[in-house]
Amino acid sequence: MDAVLIEGLTKTFRSGWPGLPPVTALSGLSLTVRQGEIYGFLGPNGSGKTTTLKILMGLMRATSGKAEVLGKPAGDVQVRRQIGFLPESPYFYDYLTAEEFLACYGHLAGLERAELGRRIDHLLEVVGLTEARTRQLRKFSKGMLQRVGLAQAMLHKPDVLILDEPTIGLDPAQVKDVRELIRELGRERTVMLSTHILSEAQALCNRVLIINEGKIVAEDAPDKLRSRL
Repeated sequence: MDAVLIEGLTKTFRSGWPGLPPVTALSGLSLTVRQGEIYGFLGPNGSGKTTTLKILMGLMRATSGKAEVLGKPAGDVQVRRQIGFLPESPYFYDYLTAEEFLACYGHLAGLERAELGRRIDHLLEVVGLTEARTRQLRKFSKGMLQRVGLAQAMLHKPDVLILDEPTIGLDPAQVKDVRELIRELGRERTVMLSTHILSEAQALCNRVLIINEGKIVAEDAPDKLRSRL
């Protein structure tokens, strides 16, 4: 069973102006993500990457086509429990501390207090934020916010981790830290990584799909793609 299966996925949006044709964000997209791999979803801004991820998580409905996660239709309640997600521009309640923020999400996920406490301790250590656990998020740097966002995505032990532009806006040192963390996370679960940065896909992914204007341009291992294109 593949971690993610997409067949003939199409998504159109109504135009905001009367008389104009609908806008096609995805046009017959098909792909598979194997369990246990880091899969790169590469393309320029506006190519359809985020639309695809939203459909996989049930946040948006496709116009037509098939989308499955772990053998079940995208949006299925049980499937949502097995997905961890870090959006491109996450919003955090900045008056909360790191541990309060994680506790809030843990309660929403239905975790018991004792188990939640252990997971928070472990994940703050994994992302290197143990010493900042009682600091309010408004005092965090961009890199620290990305790391606490990754901890949030991992809190309920998901089988599939979806990351949308996880290093956007970070300085080189922060990019290095987040990439190393993603590599570690990818050793235990499937990671689907959306990015528009070729070097990021090259550094992290087992396979890469290049998408533009909602259509597949190419798909292969990073080194093979680099030699072909």
